[in-house]
Amino acid sequence: MSQVSEIKCPVCGKWSKWTNKIDERCPGCGAHLDPSRLQYAEEKRITTETQRQNSYLVVKESDDPLVQMGKQFVNWLRWATFYGISVIYVVIAIAVILFGLVML
Repeated sequence: MSQVSEIKCPVCGKWSKWTNKIDERCPGCGAHLDPSRLQYAEEKRITTETQRQNSYLVVKESDDPLVQMGKQFVNWLRWATFYGISVIYVVIAIAVILFGLVML
């Protein structure tokens, strides 16, 4: 059962009934009653979608928990390897530059 409270509309200033839903609108002007919370939820949805697209193996809600953990580990291992190799290349580049400066 949802609790009903009142909230003041940030646009028109009228008090409205509020059931704590993210996308609830003011009956007077139609503006969102809690726009910052709506924006946060939308940013979180976009971030989650981006992370799923960047994953090597897509972790589905319907997967077994053990399979989800395995996929997450493989994804983590993939990115750790990528960043580890990148660090090695940077270290080699810095060593070549320092060696070139010393040999001058």
